[in-house]
Amino acid sequence: MIEPTTSFLSIASLPKLVKGLLPLANRLADSRDKRTAELCAMGDTFGSPFDLARFYVEPCCQDYNPAEHDEDNHPAVATKAPVFATIDSFLREDYPLLADGSRQMFILSDAGMGKTSLLMMIKLNQLMAFWPSGFDCRLLKIGADTLKIVEAHPDKANTVLLLDALDEDPLAWGNTKARVLALLAATTRYRRVLISCRTQFFPDTEPDPFGRPTRVRMGNYTCPVKFLSLFDDGQVARYLAKRFPNRWRDRFYRRDNPTRQRAGEVVLGMHSLRFRPLLLAYIDHIIEAEAREWNPYTLYQALVESWLAREEEKLRRQMDHPPSRKTLWRVCATVALDLQQQGKRLLSRTELDGLAGGFPALINLERFNVGGRSLLNRNADGDFRFSHYSIQEFLVAHALVNGVAPQESHGGIRVTDQLLAFLIASGGITSALLERLGFGEKGIAFAFPEWLNSGESWGRPMPGVHFYDRLSDGSPGPRMQWIPAGEFLMGSPEGRGFSDERPQHRVRFHAPFALGTYPVTFAEYDRFCAATHRRQPDDYGWGRWQRPVINVSWRDAQDYCVWLSEETGHDYHLPSEAQWEYAARGGTQTEYWWGDEIGHNRANCAGCGSQWDRERTAPVGAFAPNPFGLYDTAGNVREWTADCWHPDYQGAPVDGSAWREGNGSNCSRRVLRGGGWVDLPRFLRSAYRGRSNTDGASGDTGFRIARAI
Repeated sequence: MIEPTTSFLSIASLPKLVKGLLPLANRLADSRDKRTAELCAMGDTFGSPFDLARFYVEPCCQDYNPAEHDEDNHPAVATKAPVFATIDSFLREDYPLLADGSRQMFILSDAGMGKTSLLMMIKLNQLMAFWPSGFDCRLLKIGADTLKIVEAHPDKANTVLLLDALDEDPLAWGNTKARVLALLAATTRYRRVLISCRTQFFPDTEPDPFGRPTRVRMGNYTCPVKFLSLFDDGQVARYLAKRFPNRWRDRFYRRDNPTRQRAGEVVLGMHSLRFRPLLLAYIDHIIEAEAREWNPYTLYQALVESWLAREEEKLRRQMDHPPSRKTLWRVCATVALDLQQQGKRLLSRTELDGLAGGFPALINLERFNVGGRSLLNRNADGDFRFSHYSIQEFLVAHALVNGVAPQESHGGIRVTDQLLAFLIASGGITSALLERLGFGEKGIAFAFPEWLNSGESWGRPMPGVHFYDRLSDGSPGPRMQWIPAGEFLMGSPEGRGFSDERPQHRVRFHAPFALGTYPVTFAEYDRFCAATHRRQPDDYGWGRWQRPVINVSWRDAQDYCVWLSEETGHDYHLPSEAQWEYAARGGTQTEYWWGDEIGHNRANCAGCGSQWDRERTAPVGAFAPNPFGLYDTAGNVREWTADCWHPDYQGAPVDGSAWREGNGSNCSRRVLRGGGWVDLPRFLRSAYRGRSNTDGASGDTGFRIARAI
């Protein structure tokens, strides 16, 4: 049992730890003892422990994912605690030796938030003898040999096991929950286990049976979980003070270090991104860049550009015919693409030689500075790796956006949440690029990155980005479109439209949601019919597959949503009437999303000028999408919504929810939106409201699905 006064971790030990480490940095090459061997191994796998300790600022942690809670409106969920004290309490607590998950904690956060650095600092405390004697500590990058290593360790009961980067483990890709359960089963006899992972990669879990928000349940294990918090302004200031301390001349002139002042000005322009420890760690690179509008893509671009400028200057001094900076970008992109395609972090010398056969300039990688402040590291075996996985992801995104990657390689690239975030922030993403990457076709599913769920991004439409959830057999579900939070005027003003479209009123959506990119197709609905043994609706011989399903009632559409929710584990439903109109307008207030006139060949209706007018349905996606990325919101098929029919908008909800009761509601009839292939143009207007009995089904009626985000 640990004495109450004995700590595993204490921020008060940090100055002594740094003081003890610094002499070792100069003796690594000459010393052969166990401690220096472990320091060398740590540097090879995770990066320099010496630089980390010198500039380390302790982060805080919290019980809730910061991306999912509005801290201004819900301060109780944002309660933060110093992470050292939190983990120290976990390590010292006297838990019974049970295989129930209570001694195995998950550390979650977005990329670049300091998960690896935290585990390294825990290991350094043990190496430098700043925790109780008699206890070991093992730090491992999760990989193919992890289970074998942890099972072979001799003194599990007195060992703290640190497992880093579940999200980088190829054995977890597409099989995350099973991989986590295997790791938990293999580590139950350790004193304590800490497992780090990106939040977006972490599998869905069940709630704690006792309702504790600090626990997650997976299988037979109920484990504690902590989320690393973003830095606050005080932590940013402490980091800059450590990184750029006042020199004797600054003290003489009674001023702050000018470089620190410049860094402070730059980080203010980074807005919320300044609170990410990884970006702060490279602030000296970023301040060399020209001032610009910062986002994740431009920050990493400045970071890499500054690094390659230094490498280019060095190569000019060493070589008669040095490569250009453009060539160095391509060298790094080629390596990053190869690693991403293979699902690896390390590139061996043999593999480098193989790549150089097709691109000889790659051999210049041998001349790069490695380690220290470089974005490229090299381990004791000579293998290359980028200093952080997000550097590799950025280089892949940059290559794709700028056309560096050969098109035939795109389908093999693993698209992570962070890589997707870079693509979106670049402003250069196109639907064609997403198709080549395999979105919706090759089975690459993705979760929304944390920064898209932040308050800053809820109001940003992303028309080129679609996603889908996997069905129970692993195949893709319907393609979905992100709809940003925001507000709009619903209905028609006096003197326009019909009386049931008034009074015009303001509706506000406080959170984003998703709608089907297209109306549900026959292919998607027929799969539901096969799974539930129900009769397929008639297509009149027009063709099934990618045509919108027709001859479905409101109840049929509801049944499909229930089935899809069960298949995917996500909340699918019919959209509310307000959701439908807000998304169909796509930020416009005109009669149709493209203007006040129907135009020519904009939609499929009676008088729209298309080849299908008053003949039959058109395949989905036959016309241009609206500004939110939705297809066929005007014409083709009328679409069911969740709302009961009301004769006007008196008393209608203003929060975007479905309206079911009140003001003469008739729930035996439900609202239809969008107009169909047999309708005149005035019935395709964004504000137009139709209705039909819940059991009614016709050849011009289908539906579109909604999903909670």
